[in-house]
Amino acid sequence: MTTPSWDDDLAQLLQRVVTSAPTPPPAPPMPTVPPMPTVPPQGPTSTGPVVDEWWRKSGPVVHTPVPLGGDQPARPSMEAAAQAFWAPVGQILTQQVPHIAEQVGQQVNLLLTETEAQRAAREQIQYEAVRDAQRAMRDAQFAAAGETAAQQAERHRIEDALNPGHRRDDLVGMVDLLADRIGETPEERATRRQAEHELDRQRARAREDAARAAAGETPEQRTRRHRQQRLADQREARTRARRQRRRTARTAGPSDRARRFRRWCTLTAISATGGYATGLVTLITPGGPYVGLLVATFGWALDLQVRDRGRQRVSEVTGPFPLITLVALRVPVASGLTVALGLGPVFAALPLY
Repeated sequence: MTTPSWDDDLAQLLQRVVTSAPTPPPAPPMPTVPPMPTVPPQGPTSTGPVVDEWWRKSGPVVHTPVPLGGDQPARPSMEAAAQAFWAPVGQILTQQVPHIAEQVGQQVNLLLTETEAQRAAREQIQYEAVRDAQRAMRDAQFAAAGETAAQQAERHRIEDALNPGHRRDDLVGMVDLLADRIGETPEERATRRQAEHELDRQRARAREDAARAAAGETPEQRTRRHRQQRLADQREARTRARRQRRRTARTAGPSDRARRFRRWCTLTAISATGGYATGLVTLITPGGPYVGLLVATFGWALDLQVRDRGRQRVSEVTGPFPLITLVALRVPVASGLTVALGLGPVFAALPLY
């Protein structure tokens, strides 16, 4: 009897393990993909249902075409739409036109029948009625807020000062205003503008008084401020009168203009001589004409500022002290003009030393 070898025992053990292992399930077959069509799908050739989408995983979807204009509701025409749009407008015009015509007729009747005195009296009565009603309403509101009698009197004073007066704001008022403006003379226009300016200033002062009183200004402070304002008004009046005299003096003939030109040349030559004597011309001569023009520009600006921004002419300055001051202030202007015009050698030839 022979003993099996070690290799035979290992082979039997492996065979026994292989036979006892479970058998794996078979692999599923690969899905078959249909080939792509070589010809694109054609449109419908009949009136029946048409398959529009033929390649979907969930199956084909059937669309039923609807012919255009078959079952759609009919649209209204352009004439009907325009008539429906303009119907409310026509109704409004039908209601408003007679009322407007009646008002225009009343205005024309008033213009043709009533006199100037009657119209002024009627307008004054209407204006006073509206003003009194508005003032009564304000008084009631302020009284409910706790206004005293003294405060009410002060408020009435300020309202009277701020009241611009009555003027019609319709066609008649515009025609009256235009007639007044066309028929007034230059003197009347100047007087009217001065009165309007004074009235505007009074209204502004009244507004300022009310604002400062609300901020806590005392009567002493108000009196002091009014005195300063009165002094400023007097200075402004003197300045305005002086400018008016200058404007009146400028309306002169050719002989007066020639005299003023000679005076200007004389004063400018004196200033240039002073500039050469002080060495200003010699100082700016190496810079050339452009430096001279620059110096003359700055000097001219200073000269205009001193002469009330050019309102007072050089030939209008009179008196020894004003003339000396003018000549001294115009030294930069004259020196710059001398260098710009190349007149330095002329002054060098003069026996000034």
